[in-house]
Amino acid sequence: MENILKNLKLSKDGIYSADIPSSEQDVELKMRSAVASREYSDYFGEIAKNHSIPVMDKEIVRFLKKIKPNGIILDIGGCWGWHWRNLSKERPDIKVVVVDFLRENLNHAKKFLADSIGKNIFLVHADATSLPFLDQTFDGVWTVQTFQHIPDFRKACHEAYRVLKTDGIFINYSLNLTPFNRIIYAILGKRFHKEGKLEGSFLLNKANVSQKKILIELYGDRNVDESYSECLFHPDLKLVFSGQKDNVFGRLDSYLSKLYGFNAFFARQKSFSAVRR
Repeated sequence: MENILKNLKLSKDGIYSADIPSSEQDVELKMRSAVASREYSDYFGEIAKNHSIPVMDKEIVRFLKKIKPNGIILDIGGCWGWHWRNLSKERPDIKVVVVDFLRENLNHAKKFLADSIGKNIFLVHADATSLPFLDQTFDGVWTVQTFQHIPDFRKACHEAYRVLKTDGIFINYSLNLTPFNRIIYAILGKRFHKEGKLEGSFLLNKANVSQKKILIELYGDRNVDESYSECLFHPDLKLVFSGQKDNVFGRLDSYLSKLYGFNAFFARQKSFSAVRR
């Protein structure tokens, strides 16, 4: 890990820092910074408003099984780092570098992950489109609902590819253009958002064919797959009961998400995974 982090500045708060280029999303970043600066008494409760904890826990287990012994993972846009809270139990041989554009998120990760910071999990304040790491550094790159907010999706993908080792695993989760939700929105006469700015300054480009084509250009057609997750969890429809930690419906959801056809119609998330050859 010393070689990976040696060119970064380590602050007294235990967070590493890199130079961050200017961004065209200044308004959005200020908004996100204000939200991330809040104090939370119940981290799991807050997470379950936006992610299904049982489903993503299963996704992490599947991902970790693909990582080589003593591997190192890069989590781009890792926010509070909650996906890795069980890392020492699941794969104690693996280390994770969590990168986030907002330092406030990493401060929450310090509290949430506590003793894991500096041991098997390391926090880096950096930009996804200008990663401060050498070529072919990581055995896996994991990113959840981050690239969908980046204007230059292609550049973010190229950076992830650059730092990924040969035979390394890349997986990107984005919101899906869920047919079920689109039908509900049509019935209610509401606009279903697909791409572009949302709520004035909030950029959101849901998973689409163009994104997959970019990944195929990098990894090759045979090395890119797509899958789905979170069939029962839909915050936009006020369906969040299954997202709570250890929820039985959430655990059921992790299996429903693998049912071909059912998942494509109902799933909230679509993921593209790829292997670098």
